[in-house]
Amino acid sequence: MLLFCVKQQHMKKIIIGLIFLMTGSFLNAQEKAFKAIDSAYYYYVKKDLKKAAYFYDLYYLVQKNTQSNYDTYRAAVASSYIGNMENAKYYIKRSGEIFYDYSGFYEFPSYDTFVNDTIHRYLRNLPEWKNFITVLKYKADSAQISIDKITMALKDTSNRANQSVLSNTDYWNTVAKKESTASLIQKIKNFKAFKPVKKTDFWTMYYIKVNDTLTVPFLVYIPKNYQPVKKTPLYVYLHGAIVGRTNFSNPAWIEKGREVKIMDKAKSQNAFIIYPFGKKSFGWIYQQQAFETILREIEMIKSIYNIDDNKVYIGGHSNGGSGAFWYAVNKPTTFASFLGLNYLPKVYASNTSLRNLKNSPTFYGISGSEDATFPLPVVDGIYKLGIENGANWKNFVKQGGHGLPIDSKDSISFIFDTLITKTRNPFPKNIQWETDNIRNGRNAWLEIIELDTLAEKASWHTLLNPTVTQNGKAGILDFSKNKSGAIIASVQGNTIDIQTSRVKRIKIYISTDMFDLSHQIKLIINGKDFINMKLDADKNVILEEFLKTKDRDFIVANKIELAVK
Repeated sequence: MLLFCVKQQHMKKIIIGLIFLMTGSFLNAQEKAFKAIDSAYYYYVKKDLKKAAYFYDLYYLVQKNTQSNYDTYRAAVASSYIGNMENAKYYIKRSGEIFYDYSGFYEFPSYDTFVNDTIHRYLRNLPEWKNFITVLKYKADSAQISIDKITMALKDTSNRANQSVLSNTDYWNTVAKKESTASLIQKIKNFKAFKPVKKTDFWTMYYIKVNDTLTVPFLVYIPKNYQPVKKTPLYVYLHGAIVGRTNFSNPAWIEKGREVKIMDKAKSQNAFIIYPFGKKSFGWIYQQQAFETILREIEMIKSIYNIDDNKVYIGGHSNGGSGAFWYAVNKPTTFASFLGLNYLPKVYASNTSLRNLKNSPTFYGISGSEDATFPLPVVDGIYKLGIENGANWKNFVKQGGHGLPIDSKDSISFIFDTLITKTRNPFPKNIQWETDNIRNGRNAWLEIIELDTLAEKASWHTLLNPTVTQNGKAGILDFSKNKSGAIIASVQGNTIDIQTSRVKRIKIYISTDMFDLSHQIKLIINGKDFINMKLDADKNVILEEFLKTKDRDFIVANKIELAVK
């Protein structure tokens, strides 16, 4: 161990005392830097400013280029709280010299709120602080002018599409009266009457009503070469930092911010992008309604633009990556594939049913080798158990910390080349599904609509709780907090074979693309012949399900609902 004194050219003999293990390896130094900046932010959020200051100093010993003006600002705050005013002066001066990141101070709703926050109590009398806020005020005012222009552009509805007859109930009822069921199905599948747009290659903002007291915004990127007559892929990107965010981000920050640049490769693929907004009280960690709202946002955009139903992808960074994992194990029906970047593969508010990855579209993950927020050994322990149980899951490891996809965007861009090749199969022949919440009971054509958690489990319905290692200690994560029901189903021709465990009632969505309705459908439940039944396509069911999902590739012709004995 060596004690280093660091002298910067623009500092006057500022000594930063650090204990640093020197290996002589640039790679190791970089890995330590990645881990240090992650740890610094982690402890800053936890209000452990002594440890935060230590890791900020450790980071800037190795990394001469700053992350952004808010990292150096936080380093100044942390230094001031431990009484190291020389470091505080240095960091705040450095923060004023670098670029202004639109999204940097998202925890503060305004410049005035930022300047007057009590967290700056030890900085306020410093000349460097006064210079900093003077520069910041100028930059903030300049940025605000740009933000106002961006906001106006986002709210401008004249250059985009705002509706189509795809979601017009009266239109489809009229069509249904005139057409046979077979013709109605074909008209839905072949629908192309989407309105043209005046402009492409830009972001626009839509709103969706959640309830009587909450309406949320979301952004949509319209690709450069969009043609209303051609089906187009769609990505949904879930941003990070949900757990520490008290308000939705200002939508005008997003386009100029750093995180959205992760999706540049998706833009080059001529894909639409939906960018939802989340916060601690309404986000993709704990709130079921927030997850369901995003699905409604997808349905809304499908009703306005020509989206390829079989090429819809969802992914995100950090909490956003965990949100994408939630969809993979709770509501995969809409998606062709999933992506988690520096994520924790865990469902926070309910069970984490790893068996649900077995027959679902592939979940792709990328973890940072030095991620201090979601350490690789923890992710690996969960991943290992998933793979042992047949999960359709591939996790890659890249050098970097928690900010990997933001700081080293090119290192993760390869995954978009893989994602875009994935096409959803709306009619999988085999399904394994488990849930502790019937709101998440559906996968493709099969749905658990009532549980029987007082019943005994089937022998194959085992608990999957991973063993993980953190800080050198092994432990078991409880992924099965609640009693659940599970189902295994397979289809061969017109025969459906279903095994159940703790399930009382199920629903089967019948499509003419999967079953021959000129013949009977046979159901085998738990090894016994249950029923043979003849079904016809039902126009009312067709329209009800289509108008609910806007899915032109999975047309539900009829439904079977039954109690499991």
